[in-house]
Amino acid sequence: MKTFYRLMWFTQGRRYLLVLGFACAIGVTLAGLAIPWLVKVGIDQAFPPEGQGRPDLLWTLAAGILGLALLRFLFGFGRRYATNYLGHVVEYRLRKALFEKMLSLHHGFYDKASTGELVSRATNDLRVVRFFVGWGVFQLFISLLTLVVVSAALLYLNAPLALIVLSPMPLLAFAAWRFAGKVHPIFRSVQQKLADVTTVVQENVSGIRVVKSFSREPFETDRFGDRAEGVLNETLAARGLRAFYIPGMSFLPATSVAILILFGGKAVVEGTLSVGEFALFQLYLMQLVWPMQGFGMVIDQGQRALAACERVFEILDSEPEVLPPKHPKPFPEAAPAVEFRDVSFSYDEGGGSGEPVLEGVNLRVEPGEAVAVVGATGSGKSTLLSLVPRFYDPDGGTVSVGGADVKEIDPEELRRNVGIVPQETFLFSETVRDNITFGNPDATREEVEKAAKVAGIHGQILAFPEGYDTLVGEWGITLSGGQKQRVAIARALIKDPKILILDDATSSVDAETEKSIQEALRGTLRESKGRTTFIVAHRLSTILLADRIVVLERGRVVEAGTHEELLRRRDRYHALYDGEGREAGEERMPA
Repeated sequence: MKTFYRLMWFTQGRRYLLVLGFACAIGVTLAGLAIPWLVKVGIDQAFPPEGQGRPDLLWTLAAGILGLALLRFLFGFGRRYATNYLGHVVEYRLRKALFEKMLSLHHGFYDKASTGELVSRATNDLRVVRFFVGWGVFQLFISLLTLVVVSAALLYLNAPLALIVLSPMPLLAFAAWRFAGKVHPIFRSVQQKLADVTTVVQENVSGIRVVKSFSREPFETDRFGDRAEGVLNETLAARGLRAFYIPGMSFLPATSVAILILFGGKAVVEGTLSVGEFALFQLYLMQLVWPMQGFGMVIDQGQRALAACERVFEILDSEPEVLPPKHPKPFPEAAPAVEFRDVSFSYDEGGGSGEPVLEGVNLRVEPGEAVAVVGATGSGKSTLLSLVPRFYDPDGGTVSVGGADVKEIDPEELRRNVGIVPQETFLFSETVRDNITFGNPDATREEVEKAAKVAGIHGQILAFPEGYDTLVGEWGITLSGGQKQRVAIARALIKDPKILILDDATSSVDAETEKSIQEALRGTLRESKGRTTFIVAHRLSTILLADRIVVLERGRVVEAGTHEELLRRRDRYHALYDGEGREAGEERMPA
């Protein structure tokens, strides 16, 4: 019930549709139940047992029946229009709230959640919820209203006979309770398995080149088949229950008709029940068939919607770990110093109970300084820099920008002033211009071209069919790896950030392209008053752009200094530089 109330919260501002839907549902039900009453009156008045009928009433009754049918049509139209409208409004609002919530969640949430799972909750689950809001809620109301009104009318006509005829109805409540208890966990599993199927499809569409290059189509087909078979088996289990219970619910009114034939027929013969009343009993009992069957369908649909709502509200109830401060401090106006004080971090949620990635890191980067962070794979380089824009909060210690703890700065303002070129370049299915201006939508044409020139991509963009208006395709598929990376660099630079993070930004380009990017970035990186820069790199030519080098090993800072100082020490950096220099064939400075 709590889930239902929460769902109804999304009808705010459209409650009149809810009221209109219920009002029209009442009109449809009462108009439909009034027609059999007129039939009863017609039979008793036009064909009385005494033989003194009034055939003239038949025209009036026929006109009344047509009028009620017209009213039922109008009420039915109003009910369907209002409820369908309301269902789509609730679906839209839930989808919007879900999307906004997903955007607000911390990076740790996405470390565990799969894309297919989230897409399924925003599509499959919400369609189920919309159908229940637009049809199920009102069908349940109509079924209950019909049962109450019919029961009241039959009790009014002949209470003893009504009690006997309606005696099978309590079994309906028991059947509905049993059905709901058995089908809910099955539908919960169905929704989860649908998400698994969506995940497989999403992964294979996104990674189709990898699948084909390794000839893994048969394997992926079998994997998809297994997931789809899981959905099939769970769905068949639910449908098996539905196939038994729903016809059973429609069987109960039929047993009432059989009881009516036995006891009502006897009453007609004895003269204690008129033919019209007998016909009314029979018509009303037949009118219970669809509401009872509809009641079973509503239980079925309601359990699916409940399972879907639970999955949606799981995300809506997720609390972001990175929370904005109540009284934020302003971001420094000039390039700030960045300092890590005894910073520890683990990717395991719950206070860093997992394997630590960073342990006791102490590092200070002066305003406008360019620092290269180097180390073996898995040493914590990218993790360390992800703490600067507060993608994560450290388990211990503090990260400060301009003397203020990053937790005391509004995350949005912090990230507006941090430009990041990540290891894995992601581009949107938009134009080149749109991708570059993503971080600064108000950028002028001159600013866009300047950023592209700094990133070394301007000339190539002009060679595209439509220049900056060329669509890059999904994930930037129409661009080469180097082109995508340079567009990402331009996207970061156009923000004119006070802190720039280049996380292995030249890893996907060839030597010649890397050289052009380095030449373009050299002046920018050397402008100490412009921005504070972090460079994560494996190529020595990129590392040499930095003013100072920091060596990470197993999550700790083991060395720091200039290139020449570290070489003279002949320690960790010397070993890395010697190995990388020999492998890459780069010129090494004498130790």
